[in-house]
Amino acid sequence: MESHHATAHKLAIFGISGRTGRELAKVAGLKGWEVRGLVRPTSLLEDGIDNCRIVRGNFDELDRVIETIADCSAVCCMIGPRPPYRDVFCAAATTAIIAAMKQTGCRRLICQTGAMIGRAANRSRPMEWAARAFARWHPEAARDREEQEQLIESSGLDWTIVKPPRLTDAPPRNRIQADPFLRVGLLPTISRADLAAFILDEVQTGRFVRQRICVKG
Repeated sequence: MESHHATAHKLAIFGISGRTGRELAKVAGLKGWEVRGLVRPTSLLEDGIDNCRIVRGNFDELDRVIETIADCSAVCCMIGPRPPYRDVFCAAATTAIIAAMKQTGCRRLICQTGAMIGRAANRSRPMEWAARAFARWHPEAARDREEQEQLIESSGLDWTIVKPPRLTDAPPRNRIQADPFLRVGLLPTISRADLAAFILDEVQTGRFVRQRICVKG
């Protein structure tokens, strides 16, 4: 498949209607990036973010996913189920995103999942108990998120998986810790503003390509 030429500062965001995705779009827009986001046709999200264009469609419409990604230099996947975690869609949506990236020639993928997803040796004992409890109470959602990470890791793309602890709407602190082996417990948090700043920086620097990264503020 012939690769499309990417515009230097154009970013595709999936999950742009969520609080974290919208924060990333805002931060990127203020930094001069052109942002494109896919939202469901029924979403109430309006074009109100600087330098942002909304594409209306669903993940099973591959042409809409391709339209969102075409000519972008990077893709940020911020999708995820909300409580009570009955929507199981992350693996299927990520499959569509990866397929569209390969068709358009875009290679850089950053995906936010969570510190409780999958197995991890760097979780504290209480955090490990919480992760196991989540997997027992919401087995389909937990399996879906683990499959999402596995799909990304086997995609052959230049991926980074970002795993924050509890997210807050607090102002940015600009003291972000990020490392594949960062110890994560129940108490650490990170604001959505700090997480967005970290993700945009990772888009630009590529410090953690093909790594799972734990972050906290």
